Amino acid sequence: MRCLKTILVPFLLAMPLSAEEPFDYFDNSWSVIGLKDYARGTRITPDNKLMIGASIGTSEKEAEKASVQLRFGKDLTLLSRSQTKQLMDGWLPIILLSARDGAVTYEITLWATPLPTANDWQKAFDWPAEGENFLNWIAVHAVNNGPDSCEGKFQVEQTGPYKSSEHPVPSLATPKSFSWSLAPQESAECSLAIPWEPVKDTDFSGENPEPWLERTVQYWRGLMSGAASIRVPCEKASQALLAAHVCQLIASDHGALHGGEGFYDEFYIRDGAYQVMELEEAGLFDSARKAIEPFCDHQLEDGRFESQKNQFDANGQAQWALWQYFRITADRPWLEQAYPRMHKAAAWAMAARRRAPADAPLAGLLPAAPADGESLWDGKHHVLGYDFWNLRGLLCTADAARILGKTDEAALLLKEADEYRAAIDRAWKKLDVPHFPPSWEKAGTHWGNTETLWPTPVFPADDPRVAALMQEVREKHLGGFAEGTIRWTDGKIEPAIHPYMSAYTTMASLVRDEDEKVAEEFYWCLLHSTATHAFPEGIFYKRRFAWSNTIPHVTGASNYALLLRHMLIHEQGGELHLLKAIPDGWLDEGREISLERAPTHFGPMNLRVQGTAQGVCVTLDPPRREPPARIVLHLPASRPLDTPLERVEVVQRNPQGRRIDFPEIIAEYRALPR
Repeated sequence: MRCLKTILVPFLLAMPLSAEEPFDYFDNSWSVIGLKDYARGTRITPDNKLMIGASIGTSEKEAEKASVQLRFGKDLTLLSRSQTKQLMDGWLPIILLSARDGAVTYEITLWATPLPTANDWQKAFDWPAEGENFLNWIAVHAVNNGPDSCEGKFQVEQTGPYKSSEHPVPSLATPKSFSWSLAPQESAECSLAIPWEPVKDTDFSGENPEPWLERTVQYWRGLMSGAASIRVPCEKASQALLAAHVCQLIASDHGALHGGEGFYDEFYIRDGAYQVMELEEAGLFDSARKAIEPFCDHQLEDGRFESQKNQFDANGQAQWALWQYFRITADRPWLEQAYPRMHKAAAWAMAARRRAPADAPLAGLLPAAPADGESLWDGKHHVLGYDFWNLRGLLCTADAARILGKTDEAALLLKEADEYRAAIDRAWKKLDVPHFPPSWEKAGTHWGNTETLWPTPVFPADDPRVAALMQEVREKHLGGFAEGTIRWTDGKIEPAIHPYMSAYTTMASLVRDEDEKVAEEFYWCLLHSTATHAFPEGIFYKRRFAWSNTIPHVTGASNYALLLRHMLIHEQGGELHLLKAIPDGWLDEGREISLERAPTHFGPMNLRVQGTAQGVCVTLDPPRREPPARIVLHLPASRPLDTPLERVEVVQRNPQGRRIDFPEIIAEYRALPR
């Protein structure tokens, strides 16, 4: 433990305990500190223990067995859920905690850095260039706010095994305690640096935290300074977007996007397709290029893409992900290399949907297969989401063929897509429901069947079956949406909602110009996050508990980021739509929306929107790489554009019926019956 008594570490920012605690939805509020592209990160438990080394896992019981825990105050009280985790600057992967014992306040900072022994620590911040090991820092600033002298204490201790009995952690062989006698307004500092894996004969406890904290801040700020910048007049929303970018990069392992840190810690095409899109739209192209490569490693000999055994949606998702990467980068040489893989995957779908005889009830559709999201594991059901995704894959591959001048192949693929859609129509007419069910047998939970208009449309926006499905899940399925979110359960677990899967229905509303519904569900999505802006997978909402402790869930973070971006900028075929589904309050007088270096299918663009007394003032630097056929600016009739924009069409919509913002959604949530 390093003593920094009377030295004020400038980055150990005080959080006034008199202020209202930030809203944190979850009872099991987890967080993570770590480095970009390292294989592992350190999970911080709901009661603020650090799960280091052997303590990989998702359960709180595992955390109790192997963790580093922190005590404060004269009675050495354990940190608990009472101390709400926050992030420095609202988004940096530097956790701030504040605890009080009597007159003494303890400001605790947790973060991760490369080992000080690294030959090039700058490179080691950006990539595990010198191995996977890293330091976990704990720094404390204690201050006596009272009128009398008093004692302050802090202790760090290890519980359970720490990775290797051969090389115990020198700094934690016994609990490390520190105590101070603090005069009124006097402060003291201490710190401890703990490697993820023990380093033989090396003790980092004498390291100075100050330069390492500054380096951490500068690294992440520098990384984001080159990315797209999106700022909206909602601090929670803007900070959560930056935190979502960081979440992707910490969970990424050597460029491969994983679903979580310590859980789902592997590559899934279903998740990765959306995750790489998040990196692309964030303008993090170096990471996006690395992240798209693993898709090709998951193509089987028969052409089908697969990351979850015998599940068919990944085949279409991979084709779309490869197409989407080209559309936003315009990297034609890359598309030329990727196209043969896309075509081979399309050929698999073409052959697979012909396996059934022409007179079979489901002729022209994919065979039965197990399905994770739909909770149909017996392999006896025909899953609509699989058909929708492989139809989308055909359309994306046809567009890639067109771009590359392969007109005959493009025509063949489009003909195949028409026949595929006709087969879907024939099968649907045999059902006695107005909507698209999860499977053609009508069994299962809603999942891929909701991805009708997003991320690209496979049906017209005004298709009555799409509208009927949106009504089914919002108003009828298991009682309809709860807390503005789709319900998801396989019947074996307690009532649950699923925020990131709910986003597919919200995005369908965005395509259909249902702006008020989008704005409302956006804020419900944001409500279902922690104070460190971590998103879950599913939620047992009656007890505010993310199932299996799946926080921070990387796909949840990516879907939030995609939703916010497309509310502001949305490509719709050859058109670019601006402010398509934002809350009206974001356009109030004195408020501002700012987008800089934002990548689109048509090239990068900048946009600034300022609310004025008369309406809105808009400054647009449109994309120029491939100008869109039409640029549409969506504004409520109550907020007119003050000065016309060249080659921009303004579409006026009705003002929203109520104010929609984060405080309003919190109030609405708290008013719900329990």
